[in-house]
Amino acid sequence: MTFRWIACVLSIAMWCAAPFCFAVERRPQELSKQIDQTLFGGDGERHREPADDATYLRRLSLDLLGRIPTVAEVRQFLDDRSDSKRQQAVQRMLDSGAYPRNMATFWRRGWVPQADTPEYAAVAEGFEQWLVKQLQQEVRYDDLVQAVITWDDDSSSPRGLDPRGFYHANDSRPANLAASATRAFLGINLDCAQCHDHPFARWSRQQFWQTAAFFVDSPHDADGAVKLPTIRIPETDVECQPRFLTAATKPTGAEYPDPGELRTQLADWMLAESENYLARNAVNRIWAHFFGHAIVEPIDDLSGTTAQQTERADLLDQLAQTFIDSGYDIDLLVQGIVLSDAYQVAAVPAGGHPGPARLAAGVSLGKVRGLTGEQLYDSLRTAAGLPAEATAVGSNRGSENRDAFVAKFYVERPHQAERSISQALAMMNGAFVNDLSSVEHNRLLASVASSPFLSAEEQIDTVFLAVLGRHATGDEMAAVNDRFKSHQGIGLEQNLGDLFWALVNGPEFNTNH
Repeated sequence: MTFRWIACVLSIAMWCAAPFCFAVERRPQELSKQIDQTLFGGDGERHREPADDATYLRRLSLDLLGRIPTVAEVRQFLDDRSDSKRQQAVQRMLDSGAYPRNMATFWRRGWVPQADTPEYAAVAEGFEQWLVKQLQQEVRYDDLVQAVITWDDDSSSPRGLDPRGFYHANDSRPANLAASATRAFLGINLDCAQCHDHPFARWSRQQFWQTAAFFVDSPHDADGAVKLPTIRIPETDVECQPRFLTAATKPTGAEYPDPGELRTQLADWMLAESENYLARNAVNRIWAHFFGHAIVEPIDDLSGTTAQQTERADLLDQLAQTFIDSGYDIDLLVQGIVLSDAYQVAAVPAGGHPGPARLAAGVSLGKVRGLTGEQLYDSLRTAAGLPAEATAVGSNRGSENRDAFVAKFYVERPHQAERSISQALAMMNGAFVNDLSSVEHNRLLASVASSPFLSAEEQIDTVFLAVLGRHATGDEMAAVNDRFKSHQGIGLEQNLGDLFWALVNGPEFNTNH
Protein backbone atom coordinates (compact mmCIF):
# COMPACT_ATOMS: atom_id res chain seq x y z
CA MET A 1 0.00 0.00 0.00
CA THR A 2 1.24 3.51 -0.90
CA PHE A 3 2.68 6.05 1.55
CA ARG A 4 3.00 3.86 4.61
CA TRP A 5 5.47 6.39 5.89
CA ILE A 6 2.45 7.68 7.78
CA ALA A 7 3.30 5.13 10.46
CA CYS A 8 6.64 6.83 11.00
CA VAL A 9 5.26 10.38 10.87
CA LEU A 10 2.48 9.93 13.39
CA SER A 11 3.42 11.06 16.88
CA ILE A 12 1.53 8.91 19.34
CA ALA A 13 1.97 10.60 22.69
CA MET A 14 1.96 7.61 24.99
CA TRP A 15 4.95 6.01 23.29
CA CYS A 16 7.49 8.54 24.12
CA ALA A 17 -14.93 -21.05 53.70
CA ALA A 18 -17.28 -23.89 53.68
CA PRO A 19 -19.70 -24.77 50.85
CA PHE A 20 -22.75 -24.50 53.07
CA CYS A 21 -22.28 -20.98 54.36
CA PHE A 22 -24.72 -18.24 53.40
CA ALA A 23 -23.49 -15.64 50.93
CA VAL A 24 -22.88 -12.17 52.33
CA GLU A 25 -24.33 -9.52 50.04
CA ARG A 26 -21.74 -6.88 49.18
CA ARG A 27 -21.65 -3.95 46.85
CA PRO A 28 -18.89 -3.71 44.23
CA GLN A 29 -17.88 -0.31 45.62
CA GLU A 30 -17.13 -1.89 48.99
CA LEU A 31 -14.86 -4.44 47.37
CA SER A 32 -13.13 -1.70 45.35
CA LYS A 33 -12.50 0.24 48.54
CA GLN A 34 -11.10 -2.89 50.20
CA ILE A 35 -8.67 -3.41 47.29
CA ASP A 36 -7.51 0.20 47.32
CA GLN A 37 -7.05 0.35 51.09
CA THR A 38 -4.96 -2.82 50.99
CA LEU A 39 -2.78 -1.61 48.12
CA PHE A 40 -2.49 2.09 48.82
CA GLY A 41 -2.87 2.23 52.59
CA GLY A 42 -5.10 4.36 54.73
CA ASP A 43 -3.64 7.64 53.49
CA GLY A 44 -5.28 7.16 50.11
CA GLU A 45 -2.05 7.90 48.24
CA ARG A 46 -2.40 6.71 44.65
CA HIS A 47 1.26 6.89 43.45
CA ARG A 48 0.08 7.33 39.84
CA GLU A 49 -2.72 9.38 38.29
CA PRO A 50 -5.77 7.54 36.94
CA ALA A 51 -6.17 6.71 33.27
CA ASP A 52 -8.20 9.16 31.22
CA ASP A 53 -11.70 8.26 30.06
CA ALA A 54 -10.68 7.04 26.59
CA THR A 55 -7.94 4.81 27.97
CA TYR A 56 -10.18 3.40 30.70
CA LEU A 57 -13.00 2.57 28.27
CA ARG A 58 -10.61 0.81 25.88
CA ARG A 59 -8.97 -1.17 28.69
CA LEU A 60 -12.35 -2.11 30.13
CA SER A 61 -13.76 -3.17 26.78
CA LEU A 62 -10.75 -5.35 25.97
CA ASP A 63 -10.87 -7.01 29.39
CA LEU A 64 -14.64 -7.51 29.62
CA LEU A 65 -15.70 -7.88 25.98
CA GLY A 66 -12.50 -9.04 24.31
CA ARG A 67 -12.44 -6.19 21.80
CA ILE A 68 -11.89 -2.45 21.55
CA PRO A 69 -14.95 -0.18 21.83
CA THR A 70 -16.83 0.95 18.73
CA VAL A 71 -16.81 4.56 17.54
CA ALA A 72 -20.35 5.01 18.85
CA GLU A 73 -19.39 3.61 22.26
CA VAL A 74 -16.37 5.89 22.47
CA ARG A 75 -18.33 9.01 21.51
CA GLN A 76 -21.12 8.22 23.96
CA PHE A 77 -18.70 7.63 26.81
CA LEU A 78 -16.53 10.69 26.16
CA ASP A 79 -19.57 12.94 25.80
CA ASP A 80 -21.11 11.66 29.04
CA ARG A 81 -20.51 14.15 31.86
CA SER A 82 -22.09 12.16 34.69
CA ASP A 83 -20.00 11.18 37.71
CA SER A 84 -21.19 7.58 37.48
CA LYS A 85 -20.41 6.95 33.81
CA ARG A 86 -17.63 4.46 34.56
CA GLN A 87 -19.93 2.41 36.78
CA GLN A 88 -22.62 2.57 34.11
CA ALA A 89 -20.17 1.44 31.41
CA VAL A 90 -19.16 -1.55 33.54
CA GLN A 91 -22.78 -2.57 34.04
CA ARG A 92 -23.60 -2.20 30.33
CA MET A 93 -20.73 -4.51 29.43
CA LEU A 94 -21.64 -7.08 32.08
CA ASP A 95 -25.18 -7.14 30.68
CA SER A 96 -24.01 -7.58 27.08
CA GLY A 97 -23.81 -10.86 25.21
CA ALA A 98 -20.11 -10.37 24.52
CA TYR A 99 -19.14 -10.52 28.21
CA PRO A 100 -20.02 -14.19 28.91
CA ARG A 101 -18.46 -15.22 25.58
CA ASN A 102 -15.22 -13.43 26.41
CA MET A 103 -15.07 -14.79 29.95
CA ALA A 104 -15.88 -18.29 28.68
CA THR A 105 -12.71 -18.10 26.59
CA PHE A 106 -10.80 -16.88 29.65
CA TRP A 107 -11.92 -19.77 31.86
CA ARG A 108 -11.50 -22.35 29.09
CA ARG A 109 -7.91 -21.27 28.50
CA GLY A 110 -7.19 -21.59 32.21
CA TRP A 111 -8.96 -24.91 32.69
CA VAL A 112 -8.33 -26.59 29.33
CA PRO A 113 -5.15 -25.01 27.95
CA GLN A 114 -4.60 -28.09 25.77
CA ALA A 115 -7.34 -26.79 23.46
CA ASP A 116 -4.93 -24.08 22.28
CA THR A 117 -2.89 -26.79 20.54
CA PRO A 118 -3.86 -28.23 17.13
CA GLU A 119 -4.24 -31.72 18.60
CA TYR A 120 -7.07 -30.70 20.93
CA ALA A 121 -8.43 -27.59 19.17
CA ALA A 122 -11.79 -29.26 18.56
CA VAL A 123 -12.33 -29.49 22.32
CA ALA A 124 -12.54 -25.70 22.72
CA GLU A 125 -15.86 -25.18 20.94
CA GLY A 126 -18.04 -27.45 23.05
CA PHE A 127 -16.43 -26.52 26.35
CA GLU A 128 -16.68 -22.77 25.70
CA GLN A 129 -20.30 -23.08 24.57
CA TRP A 130 -21.10 -24.86 27.83
CA LEU A 131 -19.29 -22.14 29.80
CA VAL A 132 -21.14 -19.39 27.92
CA LYS A 133 -24.46 -20.96 28.87
CA GLN A 134 -23.46 -21.23 32.54
CA LEU A 135 -22.19 -17.65 32.69
CA GLN A 136 -25.31 -16.33 30.98
CA GLN A 137 -27.32 -17.98 33.75
CA GLU A 138 -24.97 -16.46 36.38
CA VAL A 139 -23.99 -19.86 37.76
CA ARG A 140 -21.70 -19.49 40.78
CA TYR A 141 -18.03 -20.31 40.46
CA ASP A 142 -18.18 -23.17 42.96
CA ASP A 143 -21.03 -24.76 41.03
CA LEU A 144 -19.06 -24.41 37.78
CA VAL A 145 -16.12 -26.26 39.27
CA GLN A 146 -18.32 -28.94 40.80
CA ALA A 147 -20.02 -29.49 37.43
CA VAL A 148 -16.66 -30.14 35.79
CA ILE A 149 -15.28 -32.37 38.54
CA THR A 150 -18.42 -34.53 38.81
CA TRP A 151 -19.31 -34.83 35.12
CA ASP A 152 -19.81 -38.27 33.60
CA ASP A 153 -21.28 -39.60 30.36
CA ASP A 154 -24.66 -40.28 31.94
CA SER A 155 -25.09 -36.63 32.99
CA SER A 156 -24.56 -35.07 29.55
CA SER A 157 -27.26 -32.71 28.33
CA PRO A 158 -29.36 -33.50 25.25
CA ARG A 159 -27.74 -30.61 23.38
CA GLY A 160 -24.25 -31.73 24.26
CA LEU A 161 -23.63 -28.60 26.32
CA ASP A 162 -21.51 -30.11 29.04
CA PRO A 163 -17.92 -30.01 30.32
CA ARG A 164 -16.83 -33.25 28.65
CA GLY A 165 -14.07 -31.29 26.90
CA PHE A 166 -12.09 -31.23 30.15
CA TYR A 167 -11.98 -35.03 30.10
CA HIS A 168 -11.35 -35.32 26.36
CA ALA A 169 -8.43 -32.89 26.57
CA ASN A 170 -6.90 -35.11 29.26
CA ASP A 171 -7.66 -38.33 27.35
CA SER A 172 -9.75 -39.36 30.40
CA ARG A 173 -6.56 -40.64 32.03
CA PRO A 174 -6.57 -40.42 35.85
CA ALA A 175 -3.00 -39.05 36.02
CA ASN A 176 -3.74 -36.33 33.47
CA LEU A 177 -7.02 -35.42 35.16
CA ALA A 178 -5.38 -35.20 38.59
CA ALA A 179 -2.64 -32.89 37.34
CA SER A 180 -5.06 -30.71 35.37
CA ALA A 181 -7.73 -30.50 38.08
CA THR A 182 -5.32 -29.47 40.83
CA ARG A 183 -3.60 -26.91 38.61
CA ALA A 184 -6.80 -25.46 37.08
CA PHE A 185 -9.00 -25.36 40.18
CA LEU A 186 -6.57 -25.19 43.10
CA GLY A 187 -3.50 -23.49 41.66
CA ILE A 188 -1.38 -26.46 42.77
CA ASN A 189 1.24 -27.86 40.42
CA LEU A 190 1.70 -31.59 40.97
CA ASP A 191 3.58 -32.33 37.74
CA CYS A 192 6.91 -33.18 39.37
CA ALA A 193 5.25 -35.32 42.05
CA GLN A 194 3.84 -37.61 39.38
CA CYS A 195 7.24 -39.18 38.79
CA HIS A 196 9.28 -38.66 41.94
CA ASP A 197 9.52 -37.13 45.41
CA HIS A 198 11.38 -33.82 45.43
CA PRO A 199 13.26 -33.01 48.67
CA PHE A 200 11.99 -29.42 48.74
CA ALA A 201 8.45 -29.97 47.41
CA ARG A 202 5.40 -30.04 49.64
CA TRP A 203 3.60 -32.74 47.67
CA SER A 204 4.75 -36.36 47.48
CA ARG A 205 4.47 -38.87 44.68
CA GLN A 206 2.05 -40.90 46.75
CA GLN A 207 -0.19 -37.84 47.19
CA PHE A 208 -0.28 -37.33 43.43
CA TRP A 209 -1.48 -40.86 42.78
CA GLN A 210 -3.94 -40.70 45.67
CA THR A 211 -5.46 -37.69 43.91
CA ALA A 212 -5.45 -39.55 40.58
CA ALA A 213 -7.40 -42.39 42.24
CA PHE A 214 -10.47 -40.11 42.41
CA PHE A 215 -10.71 -40.38 38.63
CA VAL A 216 -10.51 -44.18 38.49
CA ASP A 217 -13.70 -46.14 37.86
CA SER A 218 -14.89 -47.87 41.03
CA PRO A 219 -14.40 -51.65 40.76
CA HIS A 220 -16.84 -54.33 41.87
CA ASP A 221 -16.01 -57.28 44.11
CA ALA A 222 -17.15 -60.87 43.55
CA ASP A 223 -20.54 -60.12 45.10
CA GLY A 224 -21.12 -57.12 42.83
CA ALA A 225 -20.56 -54.55 45.56
CA VAL A 226 -18.76 -51.34 44.61
CA LYS A 227 -15.29 -51.01 46.15
CA LEU A 228 -13.07 -48.02 46.73
CA PRO A 229 -10.92 -47.67 43.58
CA THR A 230 -7.16 -48.09 43.59
CA ILE A 231 -4.39 -47.09 41.23
CA ARG A 232 -0.86 -48.45 41.07
CA ILE A 233 2.10 -46.07 41.09
CA PRO A 234 4.00 -46.84 37.87
CA GLU A 235 7.02 -49.12 38.19
CA THR A 236 6.19 -49.91 41.82
CA ASP A 237 3.98 -52.33 43.75
CA VAL A 238 2.31 -49.50 45.69
CA GLU A 239 -1.48 -49.29 45.36
CA CYS A 240 -3.11 -45.94 46.18
CA GLN A 241 -6.69 -45.24 47.18
CA PRO A 242 -8.32 -41.79 46.98
CA ARG A 243 -7.03 -39.35 49.62
CA PHE A 244 -7.71 -35.64 49.92
CA LEU A 245 -4.57 -33.70 49.19
CA THR A 246 -4.24 -31.45 52.23
CA ALA A 247 -6.21 -33.57 54.69
CA ALA A 248 -4.53 -36.92 53.90
CA THR A 249 -7.85 -38.64 54.66
CA LYS A 250 -9.97 -40.81 52.42
CA PRO A 251 -13.58 -40.17 51.42
CA THR A 252 -16.31 -41.32 53.78
CA GLY A 253 -18.66 -44.20 53.08
CA ALA A 254 -17.96 -47.82 52.38
CA GLU A 255 -19.55 -48.04 48.94
CA TYR A 256 -19.70 -45.75 45.95
CA PRO A 257 -22.35 -46.51 43.34
CA ASP A 258 -20.53 -44.52 40.65
CA PRO A 259 -17.34 -42.50 40.18
CA GLY A 260 -19.39 -39.30 40.14
CA GLU A 261 -20.29 -39.69 43.83
CA LEU A 262 -16.64 -40.14 44.72
CA ARG A 263 -15.70 -37.01 42.77
CA THR A 264 -18.57 -35.16 44.42
CA GLN A 265 -16.73 -35.63 47.68
CA LEU A 266 -13.57 -34.36 45.98
CA ALA A 267 -15.41 -31.21 44.89
CA ASP A 268 -16.90 -30.77 48.37
CA TRP A 269 -13.43 -31.05 49.89
CA MET A 270 -12.13 -28.40 47.48
CA LEU A 271 -14.77 -26.03 48.83
CA ALA A 272 -14.24 -26.88 52.47
CA GLU A 273 -10.46 -27.34 52.83
CA SER A 274 -8.96 -24.84 55.25
CA GLU A 275 -6.34 -23.24 52.99
CA ASN A 276 -8.97 -21.94 50.54
CA TYR A 277 -7.01 -23.01 47.47
CA LEU A 278 -10.14 -22.98 45.30
CA ALA A 279 -11.03 -19.37 46.05
CA ARG A 280 -7.44 -18.14 46.14
CA ASN A 281 -6.72 -19.68 42.76
CA ALA A 282 -9.85 -18.16 41.18
CA VAL A 283 -9.05 -14.71 42.55
CA ASN A 284 -5.41 -14.98 41.49
CA ARG A 285 -6.37 -15.90 37.91
CA ILE A 286 -9.03 -13.21 37.62
CA TRP A 287 -6.58 -10.63 38.97
CA ALA A 288 -4.05 -11.70 36.33
CA HIS A 289 -6.68 -11.25 33.62
CA PHE A 290 -7.29 -7.63 34.60
CA PHE A 291 -3.80 -6.60 35.68
CA GLY A 292 -1.61 -8.79 33.48
CA HIS A 293 0.40 -10.10 36.43
CA ALA A 294 -1.13 -12.34 39.10
CA ILE A 295 -1.04 -11.39 42.78
CA VAL A 296 1.08 -14.48 43.34
CA GLU A 297 3.34 -15.97 40.68
CA PRO A 298 3.76 -18.62 39.37
CA ILE A 299 0.05 -18.55 38.70
CA ASP A 300 -0.26 -22.36 38.88
CA ASP A 301 1.69 -22.90 42.10
CA LEU A 302 0.03 -21.26 45.10
CA SER A 303 1.58 -23.82 47.44
CA GLY A 304 5.05 -22.31 47.13
CA THR A 305 6.73 -20.34 49.89
CA THR A 306 8.71 -17.71 48.01
CA ALA A 307 9.22 -14.27 49.52
CA GLN A 308 6.92 -12.82 46.88
CA GLN A 309 4.11 -15.18 47.83
CA THR A 310 4.52 -14.38 51.53
CA GLU A 311 4.55 -10.65 50.81
CA ARG A 312 1.31 -10.78 48.86
CA ALA A 313 -0.48 -13.42 50.90
CA ASP A 314 -2.60 -10.92 52.83
CA LEU A 315 -4.09 -9.34 49.71
CA LEU A 316 -4.87 -12.71 48.14
CA ASP A 317 -6.32 -14.11 51.37
CA GLN A 318 -8.54 -11.05 51.88
CA LEU A 319 -9.96 -11.20 48.37
CA ALA A 320 -10.40 -14.97 48.54
CA GLN A 321 -12.40 -14.68 51.77
CA THR A 322 -14.54 -11.94 50.24
CA PHE A 323 -15.14 -14.18 47.21
CA ILE A 324 -16.22 -17.02 49.50
CA ASP A 325 -18.46 -14.76 51.58
CA SER A 326 -20.18 -13.51 48.41
CA GLY A 327 -21.17 -17.05 47.47
CA TYR A 328 -18.44 -17.27 44.80
CA ASP A 329 -20.02 -14.41 42.85
CA ILE A 330 -17.76 -13.91 39.82
CA ASP A 331 -19.44 -10.70 38.67
CA LEU A 332 -19.05 -9.05 42.08
CA LEU A 333 -15.33 -9.80 42.03
CA VAL A 334 -15.01 -8.49 38.47
CA GLN A 335 -16.92 -5.29 39.25
CA GLY A 336 -14.94 -4.68 42.41
CA ILE A 337 -11.67 -4.95 40.51
CA VAL A 338 -12.52 -2.82 37.47
CA LEU A 339 -14.05 -0.04 39.59
CA SER A 340 -11.05 0.14 41.90
CA ASP A 341 -8.50 2.94 41.72
CA ALA A 342 -5.86 0.23 41.35
CA TYR A 343 -7.35 -0.95 38.04
CA GLN A 344 -7.76 2.61 36.83
CA VAL A 345 -4.10 3.55 37.29
CA ALA A 346 -2.57 5.03 34.14
CA ALA A 347 -0.06 2.78 32.40
CA VAL A 348 1.73 5.85 31.07
CA PRO A 349 1.88 8.87 33.39
CA ALA A 350 1.51 12.28 31.82
CA GLY A 351 4.85 13.21 30.26
CA GLY A 352 6.36 9.90 31.35
CA HIS A 353 7.18 6.51 29.93
CA PRO A 354 5.29 3.22 30.07
CA GLY A 355 5.99 1.24 33.19
CA PRO A 356 4.14 -0.40 36.07
CA ALA A 357 3.67 1.28 39.43
CA ARG A 358 4.91 -0.90 42.28
CA LEU A 359 3.20 -0.65 45.63
CA ALA A 360 4.18 -1.57 49.15
CA ALA A 361 2.57 -4.98 48.77
CA GLY A 362 4.85 -5.70 45.82
CA VAL A 363 1.94 -5.72 43.36
CA SER A 364 2.50 -4.14 39.95
CA LEU A 365 -0.23 -1.92 38.51
CA GLY A 366 -0.57 -0.24 35.15
CA LYS A 367 1.23 -2.94 33.16
CA VAL A 368 1.14 -2.73 29.37
CA ARG A 369 -0.01 -6.07 27.93
CA GLY A 370 -0.06 -7.58 24.49
CA LEU A 371 -3.38 -8.53 22.93
CA THR A 372 -4.40 -12.15 22.67
CA GLY A 373 -5.15 -13.54 19.22
CA GLU A 374 -8.88 -13.35 19.95
CA GLN A 375 -8.66 -9.74 21.11
CA LEU A 376 -6.58 -8.71 18.11
CA TYR A 377 -8.83 -10.33 15.52
CA ASP A 378 -12.08 -9.07 17.03
CA SER A 379 -10.61 -5.59 17.57
CA LEU A 380 -9.54 -5.37 13.94
CA ARG A 381 -13.07 -6.18 12.85
CA THR A 382 -14.49 -3.69 15.34
CA ALA A 383 -12.14 -0.95 14.11
CA ALA A 384 -13.31 -1.67 10.56
CA GLY A 385 -16.95 -1.33 11.58
CA LEU A 386 -17.67 -5.04 11.08
CA PRO A 387 -19.80 -7.12 13.45
CA ALA A 388 -18.23 -9.80 15.60
CA GLU A 389 -18.34 -13.24 14.06
CA ALA A 390 -20.89 -15.62 15.56
CA THR A 391 -19.60 -17.39 18.65
CA ALA A 392 -22.84 -17.76 20.58
CA VAL A 393 -24.18 -21.03 21.96
CA GLY A 394 -25.55 -23.23 19.21
CA SER A 395 -23.45 -21.59 16.47
CA ASN A 396 -20.04 -22.46 15.15
CA ARG A 397 -16.96 -20.62 16.36
CA GLY A 398 -16.79 -18.44 13.27
CA SER A 399 -14.81 -18.66 10.10
CA GLU A 400 -11.70 -20.73 9.63
CA ASN A 401 -9.89 -17.44 9.05
CA ARG A 402 -10.50 -16.41 12.65
CA ASP A 403 -9.27 -19.71 14.03
CA ALA A 404 -6.13 -19.54 11.88
CA PHE A 405 -5.49 -15.92 12.85
CA VAL A 406 -5.95 -16.64 16.57
CA ALA A 407 -3.58 -19.60 16.35
CA LYS A 408 -0.95 -17.47 14.59
CA PHE A 409 -1.16 -14.81 17.31
CA TYR A 410 -1.43 -17.19 20.26
CA VAL A 411 -0.27 -15.61 23.54
CA GLU A 412 0.18 -17.67 26.71
CA ARG A 413 0.53 -14.72 29.12
CA PRO A 414 -0.30 -11.27 27.66
CA HIS A 415 2.05 -9.37 29.99
CA GLN A 416 4.96 -11.40 28.62
CA ALA A 417 3.91 -11.25 24.97
CA GLU A 418 6.49 -10.31 22.36
CA ARG A 419 5.56 -9.92 18.69
CA SER A 420 7.46 -12.37 16.49
CA ILE A 421 8.72 -11.53 13.01
CA SER A 422 6.07 -13.73 11.38
CA GLN A 423 3.33 -12.08 13.43
CA ALA A 424 4.59 -8.59 12.55
CA LEU A 425 4.68 -9.51 8.87
CA ALA A 426 1.13 -10.89 9.09
CA MET A 427 -0.03 -7.53 10.44
CA MET A 428 1.89 -5.49 7.87
CA ASN A 429 1.42 -7.64 4.78
CA GLY A 430 -1.21 -10.26 5.62
CA ALA A 431 -4.32 -10.53 3.50
CA PHE A 432 -6.68 -9.93 6.42
CA VAL A 433 -5.20 -6.58 7.49
CA ASN A 434 -4.63 -5.45 3.89
CA ASP A 435 -8.26 -6.20 3.06
CA LEU A 436 -9.44 -4.19 6.05
CA SER A 437 -7.29 -1.27 4.87
CA SER A 438 -9.50 -0.76 1.81
CA VAL A 439 -12.99 0.71 1.62
CA GLU A 440 -14.24 -2.44 -0.12
CA HIS A 441 -13.84 -4.45 3.08
CA ASN A 442 -13.96 -1.71 5.73
CA ARG A 443 -17.39 -0.28 6.51
CA LEU A 444 -15.93 2.45 8.70
CA LEU A 445 -13.65 3.75 5.95
CA ALA A 446 -16.39 3.47 3.35
CA SER A 447 -18.76 5.47 5.55
CA VAL A 448 -16.18 8.16 6.28
CA ALA A 449 -15.12 8.47 2.63
CA SER A 450 -18.72 8.81 1.46
CA SER A 451 -19.72 11.45 4.02
CA PRO A 452 -19.25 14.86 2.37
CA PHE A 453 -20.57 16.63 5.46
CA LEU A 454 -17.45 15.59 7.38
CA SER A 455 -14.47 17.91 7.21
CA ALA A 456 -11.00 16.48 6.55
CA GLU A 457 -10.20 16.84 10.26
CA GLU A 458 -13.41 15.01 11.24
CA GLN A 459 -12.65 12.18 8.82
CA ILE A 460 -9.18 11.75 10.26
CA ASP A 461 -10.46 11.95 13.82
CA THR A 462 -13.09 9.30 13.15
CA VAL A 463 -10.41 6.85 12.06
CA PHE A 464 -8.48 7.58 15.27
CA LEU A 465 -11.63 7.00 17.31
CA ALA A 466 -12.28 3.70 15.53
CA VAL A 467 -8.77 2.30 15.85
CA LEU A 468 -7.32 3.86 19.02
CA GLY A 469 -10.51 4.75 20.88
CA ARG A 470 -9.47 8.39 21.33
CA HIS A 471 -9.37 11.69 19.48
CA ALA A 472 -6.30 12.56 17.46
CA THR A 473 -3.91 14.96 19.18
CA GLY A 474 -3.14 18.33 17.64
CA ASP A 475 0.24 17.17 16.37
CA GLU A 476 -1.20 13.98 14.92
CA MET A 477 -4.03 15.85 13.22
CA ALA A 478 -1.66 18.38 11.68
CA ALA A 479 0.79 15.72 10.43
CA VAL A 480 -1.88 13.52 8.83
CA ASN A 481 -3.88 16.44 7.41
CA ASP A 482 -0.76 17.91 5.78
CA ARG A 483 0.06 14.60 4.14
CA PHE A 484 -3.48 14.13 2.90
CA LYS A 485 -3.39 17.58 1.30
CA SER A 486 -0.01 17.01 -0.32
CA HIS A 487 -1.04 13.62 -1.75
CA GLN A 488 -4.55 14.28 -2.96
CA GLY A 489 -3.68 12.59 -6.23
CA ILE A 490 -3.99 9.10 -4.74
CA GLY A 491 -7.52 9.83 -3.56
CA LEU A 492 -9.22 10.13 -0.19
CA GLU A 493 -10.04 6.43 0.03
CA GLN A 494 -6.39 5.46 -0.40
CA ASN A 495 -5.25 8.02 2.15
CA LEU A 496 -7.79 6.80 4.70
CA GLY A 497 -6.77 3.21 4.07
CA ASP A 498 -3.11 4.08 4.62
CA LEU A 499 -3.99 5.84 7.86
CA PHE A 500 -5.99 2.82 9.08
CA TRP A 501 -3.09 0.48 8.20
CA ALA A 502 -0.57 2.70 9.98
CA LEU A 503 -2.63 2.92 13.17
CA VAL A 504 -3.42 -0.80 13.46
CA ASN A 505 0.28 -1.55 13.04
CA GLY A 506 1.30 0.82 15.82
CA PRO A 507 2.02 -0.21 19.42
CA GLU A 508 -0.93 1.69 20.82
CA PHE A 509 -3.44 -0.47 18.96
CA ASN A 510 -1.55 -3.71 19.59
CA THR A 511 -1.44 -3.40 23.38
CA ASN A 512 -3.83 -3.22 26.30
CA HIS A 513 -2.58 -0.28 28.35
